[in-house]
Amino acid sequence: MTLNLFISENLLLMFVKYLTLNLIEMENKREIALKKLAVFLINPGMFSLIVIGDRGVGKRFYIEKTIKELQETYKDKLEEKCLEGLNFVEAKSFCKNYDLNKLFEENEFKTLVIDDIDEINDELEKSLFQALSTTNGKFGYEKNISLRIIFTSNKPADELREDGKHLIGIMWDRISQLVIEFPSYKTDNSTIQKDFKETWRKMKFEALKDYEAFASFPANTKLQKFLEDKSPGFEGGFRDLDKLACLYFNYRIYHYKESRKIIEITENEIVKSVIDDFSTKTQIQTINDNELSVFRITENTLMKELERKFKKQVKAWSNFKYGSISKAEKALGLGQGTMKNWK
Repeated sequence: MTLNLFISENLLLMFVKYLTLNLIEMENKREIALKKLAVFLINPGMFSLIVIGDRGVGKRFYIEKTIKELQETYKDKLEEKCLEGLNFVEAKSFCKNYDLNKLFEENEFKTLVIDDIDEINDELEKSLFQALSTTNGKFGYEKNISLRIIFTSNKPADELREDGKHLIGIMWDRISQLVIEFPSYKTDNSTIQKDFKETWRKMKFEALKDYEAFASFPANTKLQKFLEDKSPGFEGGFRDLDKLACLYFNYRIYHYKESRKIIEITENEIVKSVIDDFSTKTQIQTINDNELSVFRITENTLMKELERKFKKQVKAWSNFKYGSISKAEKALGLGQGTMKNWK
């Protein structure tokens, strides 16, 4: 009996440990990507870094935020770390006669981000490849320049590394020495509350004269629940958070009128207005029936988690298919309120 109990306790501990590790991995993909970004951005070999993820996942936002933090940390070594400035340029703006040497020279001792590298002009791709050859950590094929180069793309790594599909194979090989992928809210929305708070701060509403009273962050439970429940469907990602922040601030102006005292009852009215406008008018809708009709099983995922994800997808499909959860429950023969806790 004692031996069996000992074995059972050990199995239980192993199960708890396994579950904990899987939950940490599942819930913190964005946080892990952020930590990698902070380290990779100042890698000592000046190796190329590519940041990938769907449009709207916050690639630019996180790069800007992390660079700013690194500039504070290394304020006495800005030139050495190539942190004197941060510039973005779109790869599709590179034309046949684009002067890469000039671009590199203008960004000496800075960090240069080449956005959407998969859209680069075919004729210039090989020239850029040559310019990325490093000599003692410096770039350029006419003059060696000390700078740090980051690439971004909204295409998945499997597509980018397929020779000739978006890039020539040697280009992918050169720019993918370090790769960071930011998840969409569809696969990881564990940081949604924190991201919305960062978005609100970014707007700097407090700088608007006569409206400082409306600049405080809306710590409203109804809004928080909306973000938790609906963010997996935020196809616009951070752009959707921008819209929500702007809507909330402007609806504060609309609802409070001359009053400047924030009260809960009015905040709840504002949340209702924001959700209604966002859901029916401003939110990007690219979801399709085929995507929601297929349930994909992820390897090494516990049955309990698979069941949770399945119910969540059924709820999303039902809402899309029938227009409302209550209609879906009736059509599917479920009791009223069954899907309420399918999160």
